[in-house]
Amino acid sequence: MSAVDVTDAVYETVALVAKRERQELNGDMKIAEDLGLKSMSRIELAALLEETLDVKINNFEIRNPKTITDLIALVNKKKA
Repeated sequence: MSAVDVTDAVYETVALVAKRERQELNGDMKIAEDLGLKSMSRIELAALLEETLDVKINNFEIRNPKTITDLIALVNKKKA
């Protein structure tokens, strides 16, 4: 899967969990503050990313990314 595919998949997954349209999202958006994704939503996000992108993201790692760009970087690191 290319970096563009990973980025698109992350955006689509974030949009689904945040109940937003994909077009509303940008990389600088803060996962907690802007999108309202707190603990349980982040765990759901991690599970969907694992399923969609075949990566393993534990419940502690999903807490670290502050922005969508940070989340994309985490997924890319996990896929490497």
